[in-house]
Amino acid sequence: MGIFSGRLYQPRRILVVVVVAMTVAAVTACSSFPVSHAERIYDSAPYWPAASGLPDPGKAGPYSALNYLYAGAHNPRRPDYRASSVAVRTATVDLSAFFTDRPVRLVDNLIRPAQYHDRIAERYWGFDASTIPMNATVWYPDGPGPFPVVVAVHGNHDPYKNSEFGYDYLGEHLASHGMIFASIDQNFLNGITDGRENDARAALMLHHLHELVRQGRDSSTPLYGLVDESRLALMGHSRGGEAAVNAAIFNELGILPDNAAVRFGPRLSIRSVIAFAPIEGQYRPAQRALMAESADFLYLHGSADGDVDVDFASRFLNRPGLSENNFRSGFWVYGANHAYYNSDWVDGVNEFPVPAEFRLTPEEQQRLTRAVVNAFLHVSFEIEPRYRVFLEDWRTGRDWLPTTVYATRYRDGRDTTLADFSEDADPRTATAPGWQISARDFALWREGKLPGIATGYFFAPEISDRDKQFLHQDSHVVFLRGSETLTGEYRVSGPAVPAGGVRFDIGAHPLNTASADTAERLLDFEIVIESETGETRSYRLAELGSLTPTPATFHLLRWSSRYYAPQTVQVRFPEQMNLTGLTFRIPAQPDLEWFIDRIVVIPEGANR
Repeated sequence: MGIFSGRLYQPRRILVVVVVAMTVAAVTACSSFPVSHAERIYDSAPYWPAASGLPDPGKAGPYSALNYLYAGAHNPRRPDYRASSVAVRTATVDLSAFFTDRPVRLVDNLIRPAQYHDRIAERYWGFDASTIPMNATVWYPDGPGPFPVVVAVHGNHDPYKNSEFGYDYLGEHLASHGMIFASIDQNFLNGITDGRENDARAALMLHHLHELVRQGRDSSTPLYGLVDESRLALMGHSRGGEAAVNAAIFNELGILPDNAAVRFGPRLSIRSVIAFAPIEGQYRPAQRALMAESADFLYLHGSADGDVDVDFASRFLNRPGLSENNFRSGFWVYGANHAYYNSDWVDGVNEFPVPAEFRLTPEEQQRLTRAVVNAFLHVSFEIEPRYRVFLEDWRTGRDWLPTTVYATRYRDGRDTTLADFSEDADPRTATAPGWQISARDFALWREGKLPGIATGYFFAPEISDRDKQFLHQDSHVVFLRGSETLTGEYRVSGPAVPAGGVRFDIGAHPLNTASADTAERLLDFEIVIESETGETRSYRLAELGSLTPTPATFHLLRWSSRYYAPQTVQVRFPEQMNLTGLTFRIPAQPDLEWFIDRIVVIPEGANR
């Protein structure tokens, strides 16, 4: 006891505090900038697009929002779902097939408390995997309907603390805009080790969606006659984000890929999948990197995420197989935090704390979430398709959002790919037949996988290189590093392709991860479009999108972190043209490494 008390222990504690304080001061001074500085960055923009003219999707809609609970009959640890509080009693679900082949490990018996286990902790919850209750809180509009349905699920959090009510702010908001929102209980799956329960999370989501469809047909429930079975969506946070994607995949397949004896009932009309700061890879169906092909997709991720500190959601965005009727969109947000999507997680889930000046407030992040999610669902559910322009260019809805730095992504299933850099190892070949690539006056020109993050750990800087190798975004890009004095030219050209416009992802990564000033400026260069007639048109990047070098974020225990966060930029032509080439003319900026991904042609009449 003596070495942990009195004079022998106190100096050691002071030393740790002093070292951490010095590290915080040094890192914050050299690598990050306050969220409030974003305003002066965008004030320097030479051009800003006109506002969309649409109503702010973050403001309450015309409907009054009503609420009720549904639950299974046996919830000994959940007094919220006592019989007197519940409007609908639901059946139990048998998920034992997801746990029977998992041996209980010695570490679980000796170290982990009762609720942390490789299986459902029956001795704590009062039920096992064969009798899972379906519990949820439901928000719905006070109106005649029918209304589209969103099923949301939380992520991994303290099993003792309920997580599903933390999305009430979003559920009430969506209900006011004519949508049914159910936030479901999966707290009993929290704490299961290594994320090996994420297949079960996905399966349980599907069971809840089927239950809500059933309630829409049952005259004894509040949702009778209100459920639009042709417009359904899944939403998840953290592990729940991966579960939402996998639930949509299970729905498309109709079976569990790891055990085809497990079936999921009739296929539902899932239009949309939404993920907040999702993990990816804790469970992959049949160990394959899959994505739902017939659903629209939206993700949100932030620089101040101390839990899922890599933008894994971009892997879902980048995967092939998007149907021509669907789209995918993503928002990377400087200052967004992992916990703040859930109002009950606000004081937790931040393993590497970020100082307050470098993150959004909970109110700002929830304002952002309401606006972006509602706009996305208005497009996906075909309530108001004109919000698509906001998903394509966030600047058209700038007044709806808190002031910070954004990097947004967009994919459309009807686009024709000119170059996605995945076909081979030769940087000179393009994807479209007959198209080729050339470059000159760059110090470096190569293709490779786009990393998720670059970090500098003060105690182990070599981890940064490991992160680049393994924490990637599942997409190949071209990397271009400028010379000291010359403007570089990167050209993609080939046989004429009918085009209503072009779209590409682009970003710039400071070579010095801890550099302070590189992020606080807008980037600009010239893009030249070539037509079959020999006509050329020139555009400035700063007119097409507000791109900054990716800002660094301070995390405790790290010098700094910089995400590789590309921005989707699009050029809409005044009229259809036969495109034969485009050239990026990038000025000498030896402190930056540029990366470009997915150069595509937008077909004529692509505004839907």
